[in-house]
This record gives sequence, C-alpha cells and structure tokens, in this order.
Amino acid sequence: MGLLDKAGAGAEEKKPAAAKVVAQAAPAAKAVAKAAPAAKAVKAKQAKAKAPKARPMGLSDDYELASGMNRRISWLVNFIINFGVLFAALFIAASDTGIVTTILFATSFAVIVLNTVVIPMKFSRNLGQFVSRTKFVRGDGTNPLFLHGILANTAGLLSLVGLIMVATQFQNLSEADNTAAIIFFSLGAVFIILWFIDRFLRNGSEMGQGLYDMLFRAFLVKYVPSEEEKATGIWARLENMGNFGDQLLKRQEERKTKKEQKDSEKSEETTPQED
Repeated sequence: MGLLDKAGAGAEEKKPAAAKVVAQAAPAAKAVAKAAPAAKAVKAKQAKAKAPKARPMGLSDDYELASGMNRRISWLVNFIINFGVLFAALFIAASDTGIVTTILFATSFAVIVLNTVVIPMKFSRNLGQFVSRTKFVRGDGTNPLFLHGILANTAGLLSLVGLIMVATQFQNLSEADNTAAIIFFSLGAVFIILWFIDRFLRNGSEMGQGLYDMLFRAFLVKYVPSEEEKATGIWARLENMGNFGDQLLKRQEERKTKKEQKDSEKSEETTPQED
C-alpha cells in the first residue's frame, strides 16, 4: 500500500504541471489563430491587386489594353505639344511687349493640325501615342477609320473652343435678330457636351472606351512594332520617342512595387500588436 500511495501522489503532482503547460500554450495558439486570418487577408489583397483585367470581347489575344499610366503619358505629351506654343503666343500678346505674335499663332495652329490630323492619318497614331507606345486598333488588329483619330484627338481642343464660343456669345443672345450669336453659342455648347459624354463613357468603361471609341469599335492598346513593321526616317525617329515613355513607366512601376511592399510589411507588423 505504501508504494501505491506514493505512485498516486506522484500522478497528482504531474497533473497540475501538465495543466499549467496547457494553460500557457493556449494564449500562443490563440495568437496564431488570430494572425492567420490577417495573413490570409494580406495575401488576398495582394492577389487581388495583381489580378489581370478582364479582356474585352472581340479584341485579339495579341494585344494588351493600355494602362492608366500609358494614357496619362499620352495625354501629357499631346497637351504640351498642342498648347505649348499657343500659350506662349497668348502670353506674349497679353504682355504688350511689341513682339509680333502672328508667326507664333500660325506655328501653333500648324502644330495642332499636324499632331491631330496629319500624323494620325499617316501613322494611325499621334505624338503622345508614339511616346507612350500605344495605338488605337479594332478587335481584329486593323486600324480604325481615319475619322476616328481626328475626332478622338480633337475632342479636348473642340471643347476648349466651345467654351470660348459660349463665353463670348452669351451676352449677345439677348440682342434681337442675332442669328450668328445663337449659332455659335449652340455649336460651342455641343462641343462641350460631346466632351463630357466622351469622358463619362471612358471613366465608366472597363475597357477605357470613350464615345468615339465605341462608335468606331476601337481599343487603345500597348503597341510595339514588329520587325516587319519597323521603318527608317521620320517613322523610326517617332518610334524612338517611346524610350522616354518606357523610362517613365519603369520608374512608376518601381515606385508602386516599393509602396506595396511597405504597406504589406506595415500590416504584418501592426497585426500582432493589435491582438
């Protein structure tokens, strides 16, 4: 009986020790259980950010839709080219320096026509699209009708002209039998409305199509000419402008990647502290 009593006492001493170990392990298990959903949430967020966009129906698999950065680079380059000389001419004319600005206005008009009409009709791309390495194509890869390039490239310019027409003719509407004021005011209002419709449709479209893109079934895609399409002369020089756009895109992608890494590291560090 003495041996049995000692064995029973030893078992009773081991039970509290084991219970203590289990009690200490319970908070650690809870912390791991709480950290697991947070890690899954971070991974799900990263996977969602890297998920490819849905491809538009009817567009060939050989093409990839232009990104938002491609569009911003194209817009910025076109804005500087189209309005840079014009703003300089307006500034000189308003400062009353005595410098003849007729040549500057004529040059500005020539540059705008060249970038919005002549170059798109010849190469199916404007200077901004050369720099951003983008191009408008139809679903089968063919170029849309030349009228699409003219309308799409002049939408912003026409809205600016329309704003000036509306502002200058608004006071003349009260005059009797002033048909010219009514015509110019109405035409300017149409230009402005068309620009708003184009922007509204582009912002709401998953494929980035504006009013004229939908009418002509055109898509703005990333475009790098193949070996067979490469040429010399002016075309080759225009294509080389895309190197500048590539450098901008590379820098933006690197910044975006670093920002995502920092955000993920911060979320991983703060999650255990909150628990």
